[in-house]
Amino acid sequence: MAVDPKYYEQQHSRDAGYGKSVFNLGRLTSSAGFRAWMQRQSGRPIRMLDVGCGKGQFLLDLTRHFRNSGQTVERVVGLDLVKTEQNVFAEISPKLEFIQQSVEGTKLPFADNSFDFVSCNHVVEHIFQTEALVREFHRVMDKRGLCVVSVPNIAAWMNRIAFLFGGQPLGSEVGVETTAYGFWPGFMKEKLARFVPSGHIRDFTPGSLRDLTSACGFRPLGFWAQNGGFLCGLNPRLDRNLGIVLESTQRPA
Repeated sequence: MAVDPKYYEQQHSRDAGYGKSVFNLGRLTSSAGFRAWMQRQSGRPIRMLDVGCGKGQFLLDLTRHFRNSGQTVERVVGLDLVKTEQNVFAEISPKLEFIQQSVEGTKLPFADNSFDFVSCNHVVEHIFQTEALVREFHRVMDKRGLCVVSVPNIAAWMNRIAFLFGGQPLGSEVGVETTAYGFWPGFMKEKLARFVPSGHIRDFTPGSLRDLTSACGFRPLGFWAQNGGFLCGLNPRLDRNLGIVLESTQRPA
């Protein structure tokens, strides 16, 4: 199954904020799995890969965090199907290496164990061959490294309420013309009608994201609530946008 780059080019051109999502980085960096990895990484330069880097905002925020923490960033690579002009690549240090490529059913263009940190925010829900892609994350990540994969969460607290009334969950899409099909109540339907679908073909819960990544060679270390308020801070599994923090099952002792 081929991915149509023109669909995503239109998304970037229609919405200046598309591909420039800002997440609650503090919740990621304060998680036990991330902090333990940072301690192991101390004194070793970090090589970073962000698959589906969009406009580079996540890489920009994270490289700044590493530098502020006294860590040396040796290499930064961003890979995406589309390269947009409205990006923050020039603000990233060291200089971002951008690679334009589809990740649907293809190998990532890197040798084994090339990166210490691999991230993929809100891409896997667009992919048909999900296992193949996640196994590529595992292959290119150093066995002492850390991986973060995030997706929309159809088990978020607001979706659980929607299900009780037969409503469509946020993050799930059934067409390419509108995101409003099946939503309840009426004011939500009207609000969502303004948005264009992002091209989601897979739905995830915390359990399915855990099982997928575990089947592909990773050991889950915990979840990351990317947005959310106080409740989602207490239980990340309730957040609308959910990341999972991973290490390799082959990590050296």
